[in-house]
This record gives sequence, C-alpha cells and structure tokens, in this order.
Amino acid sequence: MKRDKKNQLLIFLTLFIALYVDSYLFPSEYLSTKPTFVLLTLIYWNMALPDRVGITAALSFGIFVDLIEGTLLGLHGILFVLITYVCQRFFYQFRVSPLWQQSFILFFLFFLYKQVFALDFININQDLTNLSDRTFLKNSFLYALFSSLTWPLILLLLRYYRRRWVKN
Repeated sequence: MKRDKKNQLLIFLTLFIALYVDSYLFPSEYLSTKPTFVLLTLIYWNMALPDRVGITAALSFGIFVDLIEGTLLGLHGILFVLITYVCQRFFYQFRVSPLWQQSFILFFLFFLYKQVFALDFININQDLTNLSDRTFLKNSFLYALFSSLTWPLILLLLRYYRRRWVKN
C-alpha cells in the first residue's frame, strides 16, 4: 500500500510541475499559443497508467487551471474531462500508434479545445473573439501545432521518469 501512495504522489508531482510551468514560466506574449502542459501530462498519464489517473484528476486540474487563469470556472475542467475520456476510451489504439500519428491526432484535439474559447458564454469578451476571427484562428492553429510538436518531448520525458521512479 505504501508503494501505491508513493507512486500516486510521484504522478501528481509531475502534474503540479506542469501546472507551475503553465502558470509562471511563459511571458504574456506567448499565452495564446503556448502548449497546455497540464493537459499534455494528463494525456500521457492516461495513456501510460489509465487506472491511476482518470477523470477526477482531469476535473481537479482543470479547475486549478481555471482558478489560475481566471476563466469561467469549470470550462477547463470540462474540456480536460472530455479529452481525458477520449484518451481513456481509445488508449489501446492511441498507445500503439506511431509518435507522428499520436501528434497528428492530438493536433485536432487541441485545435477543437482552443475553438471552445471563442464561444463567449457569459458575454465577458470585449474584443469580440469569435470563430471567424482570423487572428484567433491563426493562434488556435499555432497552439495546436506547438502542442502536437511538444507531445513527443513530453512523452519521452515522462516515459523516462515513469520507468525510473514510478513502479508498477
């Protein structure tokens, strides 16, 4: 039992590190196109150990991201849960896919993820960002591209970490 708690602590440590990287390490000019490291880390742990990191962790860390970024409470949580569900539902197919194909699939998931933020749920967006805004579409495309290009690095780094520290 002690080993399981240690493993769970090591997994959540990576998620909190990703939350810190998301929150504090990027200048404000790159906020619209930087990858969401928390979501990438959640996707990895869902693919690697789907029985240990699931929907509850996705909802919790999504709410943490909402609180830090000041967005509509629960929006990131719901999106993280949906993407986590898709990754858990198809993790057998996703896990054995080549790395380029995983990145390609994640590109579309991240592009759709970013498009949700164009919907103004409570009419607080004063700059009138919508789905037809070219700048927003360009930033969404760059966000999805950078996230999908970051995926192999996250995968290899966390795989090394899991094999070295987290015992099954």
